[in-house]
Amino acid sequence: MTNPPLPFPSRKTDAHKGDVGRVLLVGGSRGMAGSISLSSMAALHTGSGLVSAAVPDRCLETVASFHPCLMTIPLADDAAGHFASAAVTEIAQQVDAYDAIGCGPGMGTSDAAIELVELLLQKSDIARVLDADALNALSKTNWGHRQSSKSGPLILTPHPGELQRLSGVRSSDREQQIKAAHRLAALHDVVVVVKGGPTVVVDAERKWTNTTGNPGMATGGSGDVLTGVVTSLLGQGMTPWDASRLGVWLHGAAGDRAAVKHGQAGMTARELLDEIPGVMAAYENRCI
Repeated sequence: MTNPPLPFPSRKTDAHKGDVGRVLLVGGSRGMAGSISLSSMAALHTGSGLVSAAVPDRCLETVASFHPCLMTIPLADDAAGHFASAAVTEIAQQVDAYDAIGCGPGMGTSDAAIELVELLLQKSDIARVLDADALNALSKTNWGHRQSSKSGPLILTPHPGELQRLSGVRSSDREQQIKAAHRLAALHDVVVVVKGGPTVVVDAERKWTNTTGNPGMATGGSGDVLTGVVTSLLGQGMTPWDASRLGVWLHGAAGDRAAVKHGQAGMTARELLDEIPGVMAAYENRCI
């Protein structure tokens, strides 16, 4: 296994939970509670001191049941179990309390979801990760074609289909998609994680290609785990460029360990998630 591109965040001997990152994961809907739960648990296992999941009210008990260390925040929902418009006002009153926010897994693309993404775009003083349905919602705002803007610390983590919706470049054209990601990064001063085999991280001027991961990670929920990993690293004080590279490497390394134990066909995102602490421990003990 290759070494990580940079060290993991260190902790002071007298550190408490408030020192190592307060992060918020926003998403989920009826029938898609697992997505935001995977993201939230990944943030916990990557080292965040406090992790909260803001979910539609009717999903709260389901999400809370996945992990006893996870805090949950109920937001207004509609009859279908998606965020309602009132949820935007509710979350606006709380986001400033967090060091980093990840948004999108399982959220859907309702009008309220689009409003919520627009709200987070305005919070340029907070580190944010937009993934999954947050990116689909973003594409409905025509953000990718707006004039140049400074977005603050912001990471986008699209798979090829989501990047096509953002940029207009076909998902089958990997080379042109990476160029399109560079253009988006330069236009809006963001970092873009272009998922795939291998995953590529770009900003306005730089490009980094990951060396970990395997085809067994092509399974539902794998991207949701990455959202939580990267959000956690942001919340621990890493820059978007560093959090993206280290998060992608860690995610792939955990996937490689899961594939060894369970086989590529047999592994799921849950097995990938379970391997994150082992990868980090091996690095801390210089055993990789």
